[in-house]
Amino acid sequence: MNETPSPKLVKQTKNKGGNPNWKKGKSGNPNGRPKKGFAVAEMIEAKVTDKDWEDILAKAVEQAKAGDKGARDFLANRKDGLPIATTHITKHEPDEVRVIG
Repeated sequence: MNETPSPKLVKQTKNKGGNPNWKKGKSGNPNGRPKKGFAVAEMIEAKVTDKDWEDILAKAVEQAKAGDKGARDFLANRKDGLPIATTHITKHEPDEVRVIG
């Protein structure tokens, strides 16, 4: 008996998602990634004026001169940047392996 294929069968699409509405070269997200909320740096920028920063730095200098380690670190980290952690890795060659058999 010869059976004919069902007329409801649809040709498979080549896209891996299997969505026949997908158009090649068209973004599935035309508006892009949604923006996140305010970053802390942006909030600080909006609230702390240049005059405020001058006052903060002057106070930090005063405290550092008085021996405050935290103030010294604060100033050093802003002037020179945070220290970079480094790790030294050595490669050891494995001993010769002999098979006895």
